[in-house]
Amino acid sequence: MTNWNGKVVVVTGGSSGLGRQIAAEFLRCGCHVVCLARDAVKLNAAAEELKEVQSLNSLSGANPQNGPSDKATGSVSCVAADVTDDASVAAAVAEIKQSHGQIDVWINNVGRSLRISLADATVSDYRELMEINFISAIRCTAAVLPLLDRTSGHLVNIGSLASKTGWPWVAPYTTSKHALAAYHHQLRLEGPRSVHYLFVCPGPIARSDAGARYSAQASSLPDHVSRPGAGVKMKGISPEYIAKKIRLGCERRKADIVLPWKARIAFALAQLSPRIGDRLLKSSSSGKN
Repeated sequence: MTNWNGKVVVVTGGSSGLGRQIAAEFLRCGCHVVCLARDAVKLNAAAEELKEVQSLNSLSGANPQNGPSDKATGSVSCVAADVTDDASVAAAVAEIKQSHGQIDVWINNVGRSLRISLADATVSDYRELMEINFISAIRCTAAVLPLLDRTSGHLVNIGSLASKTGWPWVAPYTTSKHALAAYHHQLRLEGPRSVHYLFVCPGPIARSDAGARYSAQASSLPDHVSRPGAGVKMKGISPEYIAKKIRLGCERRKADIVLPWKARIAFALAQLSPRIGDRLLKSSSSGKN
């Protein structure tokens, strides 16, 4: 089992949502966690919450990875950076290297979805989501890969079930996530051999807003489109559960994680028969397409 004490873990988009839960998971294991995001105010708030996790862990003396007798020696810090800007990413990596001397895990977690019909989606919509969901991962990976090569570290890309299949009403999103999947595959084939590459494809993530964030975007679309997963008939997955799976995936140097695992069956059938795959997709939707 991996001893995470003292390892340096960087999480982009670490100020909220899944990113913050991933940061908390590695912090509990004694890692030096660096949260990276654009909004300094949100970053500082997240850091305070994560420090509470660290304090509780230290008081209990419990470390879920290294055993109850091991004291966690981790820390949490923040770096404000824009993953859509070359200079900002380069400066962030340089700052982390100067502060910690190394990077052991880099998690490309930044992402954004969009509810829109295929007919209404513009080139600008596709360009924006390609930049955020795809190009940003290339930019960060190129900057950090030499450091991960030195530590035989882990490069984690957060995809989606949409990385494996299309889905109604989210065309720019699925397109960008397919591109990320292709890039990640190229990393496995051509990237430094010492680095472990993990691709994570979760279904809808359970959130407190229950998809309310998409209400305005989906106002002219079927009612179910604003829900998590654009209305897929699937229970929301706990971000804490996903974070734990990512940590375990790194320990076991897995190639990918698909949640729920049963989705793999649907993807395999779709490869054998696109018509059957499309029927399965439509039957999984909360609306009629």
